[in-house]
Amino acid sequence: MDMELNKQKLKQERESRAWTQSHLAEVADISLRTIQRIEKSGFASPESTQAICSAFQIKVDSILTRQDDIFNLRSSESRGIANIFNRKVLISSFIAFVIAFLVSFFLSAV
Repeated sequence: MDMELNKQKLKQERESRAWTQSHLAEVADISLRTIQRIEKSGFASPESTQAICSAFQIKVDSILTRQDDIFNLRSSESRGIANIFNRKVLISSFIAFVIAFLVSFFLSAV
């Protein structure tokens, strides 16, 4: 799903740094043709959007035009945090199980 970017803001960010489209493409590690297409259409993949924002050192939501894109971005960030939390719970549960097993093993040996 492509994201809708503010074309004027994108171009303004690039020009305020005196960067050519070619230079932005190099810094963002995406093709010149992709930069040209994004500046013309205003639409970019989430990966291209992230690469451009990283090159500009700005937050992704500062360049998006649609509120639902901002919501989807935040929602995906929340899912990432939830996945990390779920992994930590799983690991801590496993560690608790191992400790309980070891304690019961040593107590039964005594």
